Amino acid sequence: MVRSSFLYPLRVLGAGIGYTSYFVAAVVFLCLGVPLLLILALRPGLMRRYMYRTLKAYTFFLTRIWLPLLQVYSIAEISGFDKRSMNNVIFVANHRGRLDALLLLSMVPESGVLIKPKYTRIPIYSAFVKYLDFVRADSGSPASLAASLARCKAILGQGKNLLVFPEGTRAKSGKLQEFKDFSFKVALESERPVVPVIIHSDYPFMARTPQSIFPRYRLRYTIRFLPPCAAQDNERPAQFADRVHALMAKTLTDLDIGTYWASRSVRGGKPEKDSTAS
Repeated sequence: MVRSSFLYPLRVLGAGIGYTSYFVAAVVFLCLGVPLLLILALRPGLMRRYMYRTLKAYTFFLTRIWLPLLQVYSIAEISGFDKRSMNNVIFVANHRGRLDALLLLSMVPESGVLIKPKYTRIPIYSAFVKYLDFVRADSGSPASLAASLARCKAILGQGKNLLVFPEGTRAKSGKLQEFKDFSFKVALESERPVVPVIIHSDYPFMARTPQSIFPRYRLRYTIRFLPPCAAQDNERPAQFADRVHALMAKTLTDLDIGTYWASRSVRGGKPEKDSTAS
């Protein structure tokens, strides 16, 4: 792929407009949405539907229309998703950039999301935890983990899905980090399948790598849903996690060939410690 340096200012402009749009939308929501939410507080069910549909519309417009229109990236492939077999499941995805969750929320049916404890200090995420199915999980607190496990099982019990990034944090290299087994414990106890999801871009975007805030050229995203994986007889959560990890690592490595991430995988990187039980 040719990286034309004279186009870089346009890339910066497009990404800058995208970031600005993100923050403007947040301000508009706070200014216009909060008064409406206060009114809807009298009708919790109606409030929940309003918040979910707003979030769904926002993530779809931002990730599938607006950012591609600004030439920040294109979506080269979305494959493998089947609503019939991929409903009331646990989606587990790799995590390289901050856009990952927004991309998936724009695609999958209504889903709970496992999030880091630090995000609950942000007002809008606190509202998502309270009124939507965003679940706070803190691996340092057994009581928190027990409560998170119960809520995740309740979400699945209502026929919804669960979205988890089992690495727990964005990877610094192309190497898939070790999975935490919390989501696989949920899968075993709720008797629900896990659907591995690969989110791949040929160059990092909003990642923990240099130049990923303003990429030097237009990215290409591949989003691939792999077949559902059920737990095997007598399989423990850690064993289930390792099996799915191996499957996802192979697919991710194949997609990395000829991209920025191939060299990052060679250099490797130590797994980062994180406080979430994702």
